[in-house]
Amino acid sequence: MKKTRWIALAATLWAAAASAQDAGKYDQRWYVSPSIGGVFADKQDMNSGIAGSISVGRALGRYTGFEIEGNYSSLSVSSLPAEKDYERLTLGANLLQYFANDKADIRPFAIASVNAHSIDFLGESLSGAGVGLGLGSMFQMSPWWDLRFQARYNLDFISQEGIVQDATFYLWDVGLGFRYKFGADPNDSDGDGVPDSLDKCPNTPKGVTVYSDGCPVDTDGDGVPDYLDKCPGTPKGTVVNASGCPADSDGDGVPDELDKCPNTPRGVMVGPDGCPIDSDGDGIPDAYDKCPNTPKGTIVGPDGCPATDSDGDGIPDFMDKCPATPKGVAVGPDGCPLDSDGDGIPDYLDECPRTPPGAKVLPNGCALTGDCRTPRPGEAVDANGCALDKNFILRGVKFEFDSDRLTEPAKLILNEVGETLKAYPAIRVDLEGHTDSVGSDNYNLGLSERRANSVKTYLAGRGIPGSRMNPVGYGETRPIDSNDTEIGREENRRVELKVLE
Repeated sequence: MKKTRWIALAATLWAAAASAQDAGKYDQRWYVSPSIGGVFADKQDMNSGIAGSISVGRALGRYTGFEIEGNYSSLSVSSLPAEKDYERLTLGANLLQYFANDKADIRPFAIASVNAHSIDFLGESLSGAGVGLGLGSMFQMSPWWDLRFQARYNLDFISQEGIVQDATFYLWDVGLGFRYKFGADPNDSDGDGVPDSLDKCPNTPKGVTVYSDGCPVDTDGDGVPDYLDKCPGTPKGTVVNASGCPADSDGDGVPDELDKCPNTPRGVMVGPDGCPIDSDGDGIPDAYDKCPNTPKGTIVGPDGCPATDSDGDGIPDFMDKCPATPKGVAVGPDGCPLDSDGDGIPDYLDECPRTPPGAKVLPNGCALTGDCRTPRPGEAVDANGCALDKNFILRGVKFEFDSDRLTEPAKLILNEVGETLKAYPAIRVDLEGHTDSVGSDNYNLGLSERRANSVKTYLAGRGIPGSRMNPVGYGETRPIDSNDTEIGREENRRVELKVLE
C-alpha cells in the first residue's frame, strides 16, 4: 500500500505540473546538468555518503521541464566492512516544476522523480523502482550557464527478498552542480549575448560587437555603428553621412565642415576649400568661364570674357542700366548719370545741382524759387555764387521751321513745365521768345513774339491761368552764343522762362 501511494503521489504531481505549462515562447534548448553532493539514510547505523549525477533535459513549457538522470551514490555502514557498504545506481526521469519563468535570474523548482535502480548491499545485488520528491533552484550565470542546487527525498522499492529484509529504502540526496544549455538563447532574439529584456537594440545583425545594452559599438561616437562605419576614426562632433564619413552635401569631395561653398553643382572642379576653381581669378569658375585665361584685373562678363563698355563710362554693359550715357558724364555704380540732388535731372543737365529735397523742378533741374542756378560764363552772381538772373532756358522747346507751331518733343517738355508751374501757384512768369540773326530784325521780333504766345497757349491748355504768364518776344537782340556757327545759332533759337518777383 505504501509503495502504491508514493507512486500515485508522484504521478499526480507530474500530471499537475504538466498541465501548468503555457503555450508561449520559452527556452526549449537541451541541456546537460552534472552535480556532486551527498546522500543520507534514515537508518541510524548508516552514515552519510557521496553522490553524483548527470541529467540531460529540456523545458516542456515556461514553468515545466523534463530530464533523464543517471545517479550514483554510496553509503557506509558503521558495523559492516567496506565491501558490505550500500551502493546505489539509478536511471530515471525527472519532472521539474519551476516557480519563476525562464527569464528569471533565480528559478526555484520542485522535482518529482521515478527511477529504476540497482543496489549492492550486504553482498547482494538488488533491483527495483523508486520515486522521489524534492526542491531546488537554478541561478542564472549567463544565457548558457546556470548554477544548480537541489535536495530530494527518495523511496527505493526492492523487488527481491534475501539477506536484505527491508522492502523500501528511504534516502536523502543533496547535490550542487551546474547546467549548460546548448544553442542560442531564445530570450536573446539577435544572439548578441544581451537578453531581450535588457537589449535596447534587439535586432542587431549576427556577429556584431555590442555594448552591455545590446546596441552596436560606435567607437567614434558619430551615430554610425562600427560595423557600418567606413570612417571609424571620425573626430568627435563631425557631421557624418550614413556610411559614417564626414558629410559632403554637394559631393565635391570636401567635407561640409571644411567646405566654404557647400552647394557647388555636381561635377564642378573645386579647390581644397570646396569652392569652384577659378584659374584666372576673374570671379567666374572655370566650369562656366569661356575665357579662362583672362589677364588679372580685367573686368569680365557673366561668361568670363572681357566685358564691353559701349558708352565708355567705366561700367561694363552687363551692369550698366544706362548704356548710352554721353561721353565724359560722371556715372554711379549702375552706369547711370549722377543726380546729386535727387531731383530726377542728371547733374550734367542740371543747372541747379543743389535743389532742396522734394522741390518740383523745371526740365533744367531748377526750382522756381529758393534754388541756386549755376551761372553761365560772364553772368552776375550773388554772395553764394548763384546766378542773379532768374531766367531759365527751356531747352528742347523747339518749333517747326520758320513757324510758331510746337514740335511734339517740345510739347512733352512743356508738359513738365506745366506741372512745375502748378507746384508754385503764386508765381508769375515771363515767357520769352528768342531767335538767331538770320532774317530781318522786324521779322525775327514778330516770330519770337508768336512763339512766346504759342507756349502760353499750350500751357494754358494744361491748366495754367493765363494771368500768370506774360509772353514777350526779343527777336535776335539777346543772343547767348555766336550767330556765326550753326551750333551757336541753335543755342540762340530758344524759349526762356523768367520768374517775376
